[in-house]
Amino acid sequence: MPYSIGVDLGATSIAVAVGDDAGVRAAHLTPHLVEPSVAFVAADGTILTGQAAMDAAPEDRTRLVRGFKRRLGDPTPIFVGGVGTAPEALMAAQLRDVVAAVTEQYDEAPQRVVVTCPAAWGPYRREQFARISELSGVRVDEIVADAVAAATFFARDRRLAEGDILAVFDLGGRNTEAAVLRVAHGGPEVLGTPEGIEHLGGDDFDDAVRGLIDQRLGGRLSALDPADPDDVAILSSVDEACTSAKEALSVHEETVVRLNLDGAETAITLTRPDLESSIRPMVKTAVAALLRSIASAGLDPDDVDVVVLAGGSSRIPLVAEEVSSIGKPIAATHLPKFTVALGAAERARAWAAGSDHTMPARPDAPLETATANPLPTTILASSAPGTTGRPRVRRRSMLLAGLAVAAVAGAAIVTAASWSGRGETPTAASTAASPVASAPPTVVAAPAPAAAAAETTTATLAFPILTDGSSTTGLNWFVQSSDTAGVWGVTPLDEKEASRPNLQLTQTDAGFHAVWTGDSPAQLYAQSSGATIDLEDIADGGGALVFDVTRNSGAATFFEVAAHCGYPCGGAVDITSTINTLAEGATQRVIVPAACFTVSGFDPRAVDTPFVAFGTGALDLTFSDVRWEDLVGDDPTAVRCST
Repeated sequence: MPYSIGVDLGATSIAVAVGDDAGVRAAHLTPHLVEPSVAFVAADGTILTGQAAMDAAPEDRTRLVRGFKRRLGDPTPIFVGGVGTAPEALMAAQLRDVVAAVTEQYDEAPQRVVVTCPAAWGPYRREQFARISELSGVRVDEIVADAVAAATFFARDRRLAEGDILAVFDLGGRNTEAAVLRVAHGGPEVLGTPEGIEHLGGDDFDDAVRGLIDQRLGGRLSALDPADPDDVAILSSVDEACTSAKEALSVHEETVVRLNLDGAETAITLTRPDLESSIRPMVKTAVAALLRSIASAGLDPDDVDVVVLAGGSSRIPLVAEEVSSIGKPIAATHLPKFTVALGAAERARAWAAGSDHTMPARPDAPLETATANPLPTTILASSAPGTTGRPRVRRRSMLLAGLAVAAVAGAAIVTAASWSGRGETPTAASTAASPVASAPPTVVAAPAPAAAAAETTTATLAFPILTDGSSTTGLNWFVQSSDTAGVWGVTPLDEKEASRPNLQLTQTDAGFHAVWTGDSPAQLYAQSSGATIDLEDIADGGGALVFDVTRNSGAATFFEVAAHCGYPCGGAVDITSTINTLAEGATQRVIVPAACFTVSGFDPRAVDTPFVAFGTGALDLTFSDVRWEDLVGDDPTAVRCST
């Protein structure tokens, strides 16, 4: 199938999104989804980028280059091994490599390529940036401002009306950008002057965490010698731990950082207030840039309809708190690191399809707000980097209970994907409403015929999610719902309980007891705390998502199960009828064929969220023995699905 891509060559990471007739979705370049924005210049002049550069770095760390995007436009080259290299040459190598990787995945080159750059860049830096197309050998069809791309994705995903005013607040790894845009027939238009602040981003927040740790250790980190190989290894592990701690504190109130110093493990507990007190002045500086950008457009904050948060660092709760202080609604896309790339892919996809960027009418439904990524609360800093390969499920003659997943940072947040963009509350009679193009489409399932005879099928391959009330190691559980103001929030399962408005989850010996209340949407989900999970063999082997469910009481207004492969990659299946036809107090084994998910875009090779249960209504259910297994998709008791 022909496809197009959007590429965001960020200062600290590279994000690529794919657009085709099915919509737009994040491209899986690595198990972490994004590539690190680094380059390794070999002695023979060969330039490696991304993970390949990181893998080559141990040979000679002096040849590893970071932060070169901010050097674009500087007439002084970057010297590596005594040889000067222009920043645009390094960025061209990045573009060359990511396009080659996507081409290999899809067995054909993209039809169109749209690349983004900061809106605050002037003509000279844009001119230098435009050279990367020629230097890389990749035909770039459009270079679009980051803010325009972010607004494009958000406006189409949320169906804003023509004339609406958006402010984009993009807090990335090494810089902050703020811009104001108007939704127009041909796409978002920049108003006023975008504001950019270099040296203010996630890396600076990492430094703040490092400062907190160093203070607790009495300056022991400051005393380390960056020229000493042993100390360099320690400092490298500390850097990774600081980043992970920052991300963990975006979800949890405290986290534990474990460092190996002088041959002994040292544990430091950090709290969210610790982090917030350290970074609040920087965040306020960034918000001041947003206000200046609004004023430059001749507008007041009251004229802005919504502030869109983008960039990985926007997941920090303090950022939303400070941005909301201007008195306007704030919203985030589901993968903030991919917001810009997804918008660029949408532009590329629309042009390839021969359509324009006409904005649809505003729906009646309120905007949704995504939340921070769930991460482990204990951060371990090791003296050597770990491997990050994608775990594959191996063939067994039994269920693989207790399968562990290697811990890495950057798990993708699950959001109310199937709810996003729908203008009314779904009902049993209206479940065929079309989802937005950028969300995983929902397949409608019907129960198997009552006369179908049960057959015994023994799985040869399985990935357990929940067994006898115990979750598989490496999976974390969360509940998510909107509050009375329509703002979405997430709560992790802690001490066997998790509670949000409209949903209460309790872990028991019999399974996971979930109680939905009211007509507002809520969901529970299991998410990998580490690398993505490969379920391809199960899907290809006639597999299915299988679970036992007991309807204790109530009925669903709408109910579906889903699985995600890095939102918006995923698939969802409407099983409202299956749930509501189950007798009260009865338990039924539900089999949802993998094909029901893959037909709507689910990629079983890179699963980060193997189980989502999303619903509305007053409903009391208990889930047990949840797993993916092969061979059972054709079972006569399996639900029947159709798009």
